[in-house]
Amino acid sequence: MRKILTLINQLPKFMQALLELVYPRICAACGEHLAQQEAVVCLVCTIRLPYTNFHKFDQNPLHKKFWGRINPQYIDSLLYLEKESKTQALLYLLKYHGRQDIGIYLAEQIVKRYLSHPLRQSINAIVCIPLHPLKLKKRGYNQCHSFSYHLSEAWSIPFYPQAIERIENSQSQTGNNRIDRWGNVANIFRVAKPKLLSNKHLLLIDDVVTTGATLEACSLQLLQVENTQLSILSMACKV
Repeated sequence: MRKILTLINQLPKFMQALLELVYPRICAACGEHLAQQEAVVCLVCTIRLPYTNFHKFDQNPLHKKFWGRINPQYIDSLLYLEKESKTQALLYLLKYHGRQDIGIYLAEQIVKRYLSHPLRQSINAIVCIPLHPLKLKKRGYNQCHSFSYHLSEAWSIPFYPQAIERIENSQSQTGNNRIDRWGNVANIFRVAKPKLLSNKHLLLIDDVVTTGATLEACSLQLLQVENTQLSILSMACKV
């Protein structure tokens, strides 16, 4: 996506104008036209997105969500998620319309906030919640991959997209309560490459934290790997 934008910006002005008539560049959050120097999300939306700022505190509402279930070293989420919000618009385009540039954009916001954060120095590897092979084939991509790859490159930390497998194709979790969600995901993950993850502090990535059942189920499998520590990061959350 960055290479494409660079090539477009190198075109003569009149050709850029013609191209935008056919493929208008609009903000993924608000739908307004992007200025020439803007990409993916306009400057106004970038400033006004509902950031959680959890990275500034030792404890946050997500820690409370997992009390008595798992005990991650650190847990954070970039944005609050509410219905009909800019966050929802971004994640919908990322998840269902192939806008993987949005994953890169959100990862860039994390990188800016974690310049001196201790988590940045202690993580040894990045993993993410996997899709079942059938769902991956149907969708064509995992919505967490572009986000995870960008963090991996920016932080010079390896990303292992094949380290965890989803062995059951669970139904959608939308509308389920915590008990139903847990029953739906309790045994759907398997660590495929434990030797790759042993003796590491892992950062587990997901797109959205709601009840936390999916993250809990995946985390419990990862914590069975020899001498692992675990932290969690999501693009958005409901608290």
